[in-house]
Amino acid sequence: MWQELTERLDTPSLDQLDQVLIGREVAANDVLFWEGQAGSTMSVIVTGHLLVERTTENGDTVAVAVLGPNSIVGEQALLSDETRGATARAITDCSIRSLGRAQFDALRAKHPIFNELLLGLLDTRIKELSDLIMEARHLPAEDRVKGRLREMHCLFGSEIPLTQATLAALAGTTRPTTNAVLRDLQSEGILELKRSRVLLAKPYEL
Repeated sequence: MWQELTERLDTPSLDQLDQVLIGREVAANDVLFWEGQAGSTMSVIVTGHLLVERTTENGDTVAVAVLGPNSIVGEQALLSDETRGATARAITDCSIRSLGRAQFDALRAKHPIFNELLLGLLDTRIKELSDLIMEARHLPAEDRVKGRLREMHCLFGSEIPLTQATLAALAGTTRPTTNAVLRDLQSEGILELKRSRVLLAKPYEL
């Protein structure tokens, strides 16, 4: 996503942006930011993977997204003073570049093209949300689980370091339903279930 958005910028604007991005390393299992925490920066994943989690009204923690290289997280901090709406936790070691609201506002004042960057990001988020709503309404749970497995294969390769509970949350279904789908796929030799991970043997058959 980040690359597609920055391709709209000219060379001087890209140089200005590069000067204000701050690098950071986040080790696996460490938290980039917490839900409810004050936030004033957005981040771009250079390498590694983040799990985005939210707390339900019942106090349960559920996964809402897995993000890989070139993904953006925490962009709402550029728009408002509201606290973080989710927790971002590293699944694998991550290299991050962050941009503060003050620095971004300064760039927007000098280079209006950065408004296009922000609008493009918001447009992408709206489309992603619309796609998820359509999927939840029209696709059966089995297809949603398989779809998440295909997406995770693109991010991680054949070894997906996620629990069944996380996969269930990402697919918008229950853990028992997800477990039943995974066990059927295992019996067909398409995958193998391991502790806190899934090994894909035949991802092309999903």
